[in-house]
Amino acid sequence: MLSVTELLHPSHQRVLVAAHRGAWRWAPENSLPAIDEAVALGADIVELDVRATADDVLVLMHDADLARMTTLAGLVSHTPYAALRQARLKAGDGGADAVATSHAVPTLAQALEASRGRITVNIDTKDMALADRIAQAVVAAGLCDQVFVKATVTAPAHLQQVSASPFFGRVPFVPITQALPGRFAHDLQWMQALGCPMYEVAFTELQALRAGLPELQRQQARLWVNTIDCSHSLDFCDSRARSNPDAVWGLLIDLGVGAIQTDEVDRLVAYLQARGLR
Repeated sequence: MLSVTELLHPSHQRVLVAAHRGAWRWAPENSLPAIDEAVALGADIVELDVRATADDVLVLMHDADLARMTTLAGLVSHTPYAALRQARLKAGDGGADAVATSHAVPTLAQALEASRGRITVNIDTKDMALADRIAQAVVAAGLCDQVFVKATVTAPAHLQQVSASPFFGRVPFVPITQALPGRFAHDLQWMQALGCPMYEVAFTELQALRAGLPELQRQQARLWVNTIDCSHSLDFCDSRARSNPDAVWGLLIDLGVGAIQTDEVDRLVAYLQARGLR
């Protein structure tokens, strides 16, 4: 498989499909089976969320609280790993009515091993205080060429916070930011100091997104957009894409978007195949 640098570089013409929290429509989100399903469905990237237990074990979990996705309640950060190991993940994206499965909450180390040589991993850093430890785990696993870490960067002060990490430059970093009207190109310019191969961008005006494209091209950086229903980027969402993919995925691709994060992995892969883009 391609290294992260090769995969994300705009010269690699493939429009990348990122499976949000793994392919959770077929398995519990942020689970080892969800990684397997993302691979099987043809995703290029599996996006995973990481938190730390009370005894500092890094595990896959999106929410701070365990209730939505597991048979336990309480904060991840207040729960020892020994107790968390006894919990079972709920099906799909969980919730009060979701059934419990036989699957346990995986550690980050387990998830990295399950992904080795199979799929690029995107770790969404839910807590910036954990960023160094997450990067350290990636380095220790020898997967710096297969993993990139994401975190929110919306102000110049964040640059120092990110670049101060001893692992900065060893593990690829992708900022999560916004295309603010009249400011997007300027914001991309000061973020260039991070040397990012890609930017994950939310937007409320399509023109604001379009205005940053020349700067992205100058930086040779790929543009990532979410179409998950909770992304709040106008009506560019999976729900609308199911009935009108050209108006959502097609328009974004034609605009110049090079990576799309979705909960509809199979549909997006099929759409790209139909357009001759895979």
